[in-house]
Amino acid sequence: MKQTRRAFTLIELLVVIAIIAVLIALLLPAVQQAREAARRSQCKNNLKQLGLALHNYHDTANTLPPGFIGGNNWGWNTMLLPGLDQAPLYNLISTTAVPSPVTVGFGAVMTNFPASPTSVALQTIIPALRCPSDTGSATVAAGGTPVNFGRSNYVASFGPSFGPATPWPLQTPATTITFGVAINPAGAFYMNSRRNFSTFTDGLSNTILAGERRSAGTLGALAVGGDAIWAGTVNNAAAIGGNAMIMGEQVTPINSTLVDNVGTTSHSTGFGSLHVGGGHFLMGDGAVRFISENINTNTYAYLGAISDNQVIGDF
Repeated sequence: MKQTRRAFTLIELLVVIAIIAVLIALLLPAVQQAREAARRSQCKNNLKQLGLALHNYHDTANTLPPGFIGGNNWGWNTMLLPGLDQAPLYNLISTTAVPSPVTVGFGAVMTNFPASPTSVALQTIIPALRCPSDTGSATVAAGGTPVNFGRSNYVASFGPSFGPATPWPLQTPATTITFGVAINPAGAFYMNSRRNFSTFTDGLSNTILAGERRSAGTLGALAVGGDAIWAGTVNNAAAIGGNAMIMGEQVTPINSTLVDNVGTTSHSTGFGSLHVGGGHFLMGDGAVRFISENINTNTYAYLGAISDNQVIGDF
């Protein structure tokens, strides 16, 4: 007897292809979610590493590093470089630009932050300071300088205010108030700050030390985010845009638009991330919390202050 072979019909082949396409469509979101979960975990670990570096700095110097040093512009991240396995980079930039020694943590000396940097050291990409979910460029143009600066996705907490005359929370500050030059703002960091953990009377677990700052970009028709750099601020006199590149505040809502409460800057002074729904924040006790962008505005402001004596519930 003659045996005949039976092949797929065209309809059967199309059905199989359709089933495979449906399965792939169902699988891709799961794969993307798994990848984002891994990126969020890495971002959280980065902030934990920063927390360890800050505590080691405090143990050595009996104070937290300043938000940035007035007069030479070096920011808090530069003073943590030895604690981030970046001692060679720290030693290199300590001898950069016009000498004007200022003793900082670890017994080292930092010279002036160059007004027109030419050293490639300032363009260094530091993995521990980059959120893997952030799609922005590795470097940032800042202050009209001839070279870019290495990006950071983590900025220190200035607190729930823009300056000493700013009422908080919930009230819009005047456009004349400067950001970053307040003598004694409510938060953990500011220009020439020297915060000791003993001054955190609200409790270290109830106070934000640092948080995420996503790259500037667009969300639909809105501009969102705001660039930050690890080296310092490009303007320590008054410019909000310059100081916001090293610090953030708890007045502007998390993940809000570039136009903040002042309404005069192209860089957000707040915090935000490319993680859906909020961002990671480093607390004073070294814990890293994911805070929702829908957090109560009062609670968010209280978390930014080190000694406001406010009771904070769940957040």
